[in-house]
Amino acid sequence: MSAAASGRSRLRDTAAGYGWISIALHWITGVAVLVLLFVGSSIASAEDRAGMVLLHTSIALSSYAFLWARIVWRVRTGHPGPLPNQRRSFFLVGKAVHYATLAALALMLVSGPLMVWSGGESIGMFGWFSIPSPMSAHHALRDFLHGVHATSATVILIAVVLHLGGVYKHAAFDQDGTFGKMLVAAKPGEQAPAAKPAIDRAAVDLGGQ
Repeated sequence: MSAAASGRSRLRDTAAGYGWISIALHWITGVAVLVLLFVGSSIASAEDRAGMVLLHTSIALSSYAFLWARIVWRVRTGHPGPLPNQRRSFFLVGKAVHYATLAALALMLVSGPLMVWSGGESIGMFGWFSIPSPMSAHHALRDFLHGVHATSATVILIAVVLHLGGVYKHAAFDQDGTFGKMLVAAKPGEQAPAAKPAIDRAAVDLGGQ
């Protein structure tokens, strides 16, 4: 396989790990979501609430296409399989949490703009331009969408905490290379690390006593 073909192959996920597209979308989404959660949670207590709302909507609008790309890409490509030493139950729980996060993110992307527009306001973009509302003001709808938006944010926050806990478990206890899968793309034909024989783990345990 040529170097160019190999490079193209590493763009997509394999059975052993993630490709560069998944890795890039993962980190871009992670940074954008954390910033949006922080700014959004600061609006209520901010002295300049209008300025914080503008900042929140501007960041959301800037990353809107990337966030949708993250959702569509993962739904279409699925997940690489579990690692050899990973229990299937843990893998399925992690997968469920991941899809719940994507669903909550999709709800936020839909409810956010509709919430602003149903309040009769425009969506601003750093003061450069604004997108006027295509609908008339409907405050009951705005309040409902605000609840959907806030609940989705809470789901994402809980999922982030669970995700970080899972990363710590894999890195500190399992040491199975899970974190590294989101740093370097898997090579074409690369196989998942082989499971350690139970007798080896037992020997290590006895040696440490």
